[in-house]
Amino acid sequence: MEKVTGGPPENPARRAARIARVGARYGFGFVFRGRPSRRRDRAEAGRIGPRLRLSLEELGPTFAEFGRFLSARGDLLPPDVAAELGRASVGINPVPFAEVRALLERELGNTLERLFVRFEEVPVRAGSLTQAHRALLPGGRPALVVLDRPNIRRDLLAMRPVADVTRRRIGDRLPLDPALSVAEFAAHVNHRRDMFFAARISRRLREMGGFPLRVPQTYRDYSTGRCATFEAPSDPKIPDEGQYGEVAGALVRLALSEGIFLADASPGRFAVDGPTGEVWLSDPTEVFSLDPERLRGVAEVLAAVRRGEVDGVARALPLSGGSVPREDSALRRELRETLGSLGGPLWEEHPLAEIRARGLEALRRGGAKLHVEVAGMAHAVVTAEELSGKETRAAAGAAAGLVSRYRDPAYVAARTARRLAQPDAFADYPRQIHALLDELKDGEVEVRFRHAGLDDLIGRVDILANRLVFALLIAALIIGSSMLGIFVTSGMQLLGVSVFGLVGFVFAAVLGLLLLVGIVRSGRL
Repeated sequence: MEKVTGGPPENPARRAARIARVGARYGFGFVFRGRPSRRRDRAEAGRIGPRLRLSLEELGPTFAEFGRFLSARGDLLPPDVAAELGRASVGINPVPFAEVRALLERELGNTLERLFVRFEEVPVRAGSLTQAHRALLPGGRPALVVLDRPNIRRDLLAMRPVADVTRRRIGDRLPLDPALSVAEFAAHVNHRRDMFFAARISRRLREMGGFPLRVPQTYRDYSTGRCATFEAPSDPKIPDEGQYGEVAGALVRLALSEGIFLADASPGRFAVDGPTGEVWLSDPTEVFSLDPERLRGVAEVLAAVRRGEVDGVARALPLSGGSVPREDSALRRELRETLGSLGGPLWEEHPLAEIRARGLEALRRGGAKLHVEVAGMAHAVVTAEELSGKETRAAAGAAAGLVSRYRDPAYVAARTARRLAQPDAFADYPRQIHALLDELKDGEVEVRFRHAGLDDLIGRVDILANRLVFALLIAALIIGSSMLGIFVTSGMQLLGVSVFGLVGFVFAAVLGLLLLVGIVRSGRL
């Protein structure tokens, strides 16, 4: 558990040394000392997930959050390791009130007594990255104050040298780049702690029509980059099961239709106003929003999935920020099997968690990779589903609406006009044409043709050609046997027919029966 009291905090160097000690205690000391023995490697290969989770939990909330961040990368990690990291959790001590007071007074430039009529010392939500307190502003306005937890930057700085050492020692044996993962996690954490961005998204949600949850306004005079103050219900209550169902459906639709999702959809972020019964998204911090072009790529992926078109999924993944291997036959095979198992009339019977897990496993086996924010959005959708139950219908409706919006002719025309209006759209064309002409002059242009599905077509043509040859052979045997039976009158006969002709008829019948059985078994009769 992370220490928040009891002496001066650790600096990043000491924190990195503690990471090494904890890692060694759970069997990862070889990362800093050398390569492990093969015998020990085989003995502990199946236990890496629990050992990694326990080590992260011992290091504190930031590291447990890092484990949950990695658990969303089922496109890179084996399913058992990702599932184990997703269960990482620690008891979080609230930030001491003295530190809360010092942070607010430093950020807002006044004493706590002058800023608030009342400020509750006990937080209503203590997360791994942020903490929320109820307060009362002058004029009797109820408010919720959300602030960043301390020591997050120290933990992020301590992770980097450990990740660099891990990449140098065993990076070639890992399914992901540890240094890149730590860098992505640092960007992820800094984004979640950005209160200015949370205020912008809060305003965007209030202006959005059809969003069923009440989104609070931001009190700008009481907000900075490290703390944000939102309006709050006058008499907040805990939502019941049915209201959590409304919350879950709203979050799933918001993520899949607008690309806006909560990284931490914990129940403490939602409340019901007692007098009105209105459901509030009372704490809209730690929120993400996909780039519009990346969201358009997600729409293309969903459209291809809805059509059951494997080639379309492989083509659309790079549009959403992901990557696809150059030789993608394995990816197409895995996607075809996954879509076949999840599709059909029973697709709504599968929860979103199962759909996400199977899809990520298909990408991992096929060598593809999602963009980190798209993977986070998929994880957020599954987390929102856990608030109430299965939300497959809500997800399907939101996905259909997203695809329709990006296929709308008015949107396509407006997007084309915006791109043409950009001066950079034409400024680079002369240089590109000049470079192409130089390559043509030097003979350095290489043209490659890639025929998708050509191997399958050749295989089917081979089968058809073999069957035709087989049928011609049978026909020749029948005709030859008939001629022997008619014109040969001497020699051995049976029932008035030449024995050679009779044998030919029997042999042709057997071959014809085998050909018929093969055609019937292929299902193409």
